[in-house]
Amino acid sequence: MAPKVVSVRRRAAALLVLLLSAVLLPAQTAPQKAPPQNTFDDRAASRLLMQLSEALQGHSQSQFLALFDLAKMKNGPIFKQQIAAFFSQTESIRVHLNLVEVAAAGERATVAVDAEMELQPRNGGPALRRNERLNFVADNAGENWKFIDVQPISFFSLP
Repeated sequence: MAPKVVSVRRRAAALLVLLLSAVLLPAQTAPQKAPPQNTFDDRAASRLLMQLSEALQGHSQSQFLALFDLAKMKNGPIFKQQIAAFFSQTESIRVHLNLVEVAAAGERATVAVDAEMELQPRNGGPALRRNERLNFVADNAGENWKFIDVQPISFFSLP
């Protein structure tokens, strides 16, 4: 009878290992919860800045302005006019934006950026270079985020 007892113990041990595996394995392989899609973080800020950079370098005023919620911006119509003048006075724009800091609180976020820009004026002449720290404020606009302020606003104008 001794061999039968050993066989039962082995089966019980195997069954115990199988049960523990079934319980513990899903807990270890459960996917990590992704942050809510509308959370503003470094990734969201980088995405907005990439779109801003592409709009400037592609010389697309409409794509640039689409990143801003002009209705929520203080002096939004004036900013729109300033940007229209900026694009009409430049032949080409090269820009490098380096994300420095992101802070989010609810439906608002601030983004600090070290910006370098080289502009070729439409009327010829030497290229203009600018280096400045830009501070953006972004607001949750439903499915995506839009800028509602940028300081200094004069960065996007010719002297």
